[in-house]
Amino acid sequence: MSKIKVLCTLAAAVVQIFLFLPQSAYAIDYQELQQAPLESALKKLISSGDIEWDKEEMISGGAPDVIKNMRWPVTAKYISRGFKRRGHKGVDLIAPKGTPIYAVLDGVVEVVSNGRGGFRGYGNVILINHGGKLWSLYSHNSSNKVKIGQKVKRGELIATVGSTGHATANHLHFEVRNSRGTPLDPLKYLPKEGAPPRR
Repeated sequence: MSKIKVLCTLAAAVVQIFLFLPQSAYAIDYQELQQAPLESALKKLISSGDIEWDKEEMISGGAPDVIKNMRWPVTAKYISRGFKRRGHKGVDLIAPKGTPIYAVLDGVVEVVSNGRGGFRGYGNVILINHGGKLWSLYSHNSSNKVKIGQKVKRGELIATVGSTGHATANHLHFEVRNSRGTPLDPLKYLPKEGAPPRR
């Protein structure tokens, strides 16, 4: 059996495992937001051969349609750290303390936390459920302006930039995850207009 067939068979097996996982948002273990349980299996798939696997596509079928309507969550000076599949699961947007943070899409606030209960290191954090298809996370906030269960509209003020948790400077750490909890690269989906420069 060729390398390609072996890799395809392994990829199919991983996908089948995920098909049996619960689809409900409440089945997502938010403690896993900082962890990658399938990383070792994926490394094996990615390491052999010269095929580049897209983790999003292989595991979850990619991003839901709703993601194309995202807006920038903050007016940032620059992007200090981008998305890395094996480490950084979001983007860091540098802005002065107190800069307004906005909901990227319509949704319902699911988590408002001071960094406890599975969000260690995140400081003040907000997690918004966008129709059970996508979740957005905003962390290191100086203040949170919403409550759990609150409905928010795209562009509505939800927090302000800060440096709470394990942050060394004022910035917004922003993540998006699909219904399987897979982290997606926000920079692939945020509009080009209004994009801050990278540093």
